[in-house]
Amino acid sequence: MDQGGASASIGSARAAAAGIITVGVVVAVWVSVGRFAFGVGGMLAPVFLLTLGFTLGVLYVFVALAVVRARRRGFPTRRGTWAVLIASWLLGVLLGLTIPDVTPDGWQTIVSGTAEPGLGLAIGISNPLGILCVGSAIIALVLANRDARGPRSFGPED
Repeated sequence: MDQGGASASIGSARAAAAGIITVGVVVAVWVSVGRFAFGVGGMLAPVFLLTLGFTLGVLYVFVALAVVRARRRGFPTRRGTWAVLIASWLLGVLLGLTIPDVTPDGWQTIVSGTAEPGLGLAIGISNPLGILCVGSAIIALVLANRDARGPRSFGPED
């Protein structure tokens, strides 16, 4: 590979990492404190920021580092890795809409406010969404690390 190709690969790796980190941080902030934009932020926001938001942010940074490592080694990031990562982001957006917070008016979510039965449904949906969001971020990290190791070798060719 010539120098121009190497620097282009490093540039695309950095651009991919910057995109993953940017979207990941936006999703982590949305899940943690996005409710304030809709007037339903409350006492749980700091807890969500220090736990869920921090965890998601760190996972997405590690995914970005693995993508950079793969590209620097000349290996592609598989479509499955991107699909799981994007699914995690989308699940995070949905989680941000349904995650409850304690406000002066009581429990609220963005999609339901304080009205029942919507509040109960939103709260019931938020827990599985959170599990799936974090779980798919972990799976994306595992897949990205696998991509950084290159294609599998099954032994010497016959």
